[in-house]
Amino acid sequence: MSASAGVEVKRETNLAALADKFLASKVDRAPRTYDTYRQTIEHHIRPKIGNLAVSEATTERLGRFIQTVVTDHGPGAAKACRSVLSGMMGMAARSDAIRVNPVREISNIEARAEGAIPIPLADLPGLLVSVREDARLRELDVADLIEFLAGTGCRVSEACGLAWEDVDLAEGSVTIKANAVRARGLGVLRQDHTKTKAGIRTITPPATLVSLLTDRRVNATTELVFPTILGNLRDPRNTSRDWSEARTRLGFPGVTTHSFRKTVATALDRAGLSAREIADYLGHENPSLTQDVYMARNTGGAKAAKALEPLVG
Repeated sequence: MSASAGVEVKRETNLAALADKFLASKVDRAPRTYDTYRQTIEHHIRPKIGNLAVSEATTERLGRFIQTVVTDHGPGAAKACRSVLSGMMGMAARSDAIRVNPVREISNIEARAEGAIPIPLADLPGLLVSVREDARLRELDVADLIEFLAGTGCRVSEACGLAWEDVDLAEGSVTIKANAVRARGLGVLRQDHTKTKAGIRTITPPATLVSLLTDRRVNATTELVFPTILGNLRDPRNTSRDWSEARTRLGFPGVTTHSFRKTVATALDRAGLSAREIADYLGHENPSLTQDVYMARNTGGAKAAKALEPLVG
């Protein structure tokens, strides 16, 4: 960590030094979270506005910077910058270097429409047949994982981090409470939490998936449900890359791993589940997110499983 991490924050302190101090205060965070802070600072904040003094970091200036990030790198990167800058400038305000946090007055960042494209429900069974028959996906042992995503709507990081201790084959349920992430300098880690608190949930997958999991359990050699072919924790990025190569080969070039999540939301919506029920199944805290982004905690799940079975069976 830079020596500037220990300096007192004053009006003349530049944002690069303030960023170092901010990072030093976050060393106890989860590795992936800390790495996100670090990358945001190193890739965006330090090179673009690192020389600005705290007193020069006005709402207008920081707002222009955020808008540039939106244009050049997208709303996701801009939201990360805003979050980090808010933490940095809050630290400056608490040190009496400025009176108020200027980031609070920056306009909301509008998300770009759509993102991952849901799979037409009529096309999903055919896609899964192609996945099961693809020699390369079977060689990499990715085919079952893709089928799991298609039948549960789980995030790929959640599937990669799933352990057998969280699978109850007798009850036909799966508890999502961990994920796999890659952190700089540490490799791939299994975190004992999900992306959000609402992500921790118990779901009832379709019977076809319970059968698939039962078969995998018989042949399992590690505590992980979907390990690499060497038995190690699977990297979500590498898994997404494997699927990216396969989807064009299979004739579905626009289908990402996140497309399965949106497709599950659509299927559950058409089956008559409420926004709250769908949010619980997908691990969303706010049903409005499910409605706004995905539809075209613990849950009983039987209704969802019944709705998904025709698509993955």
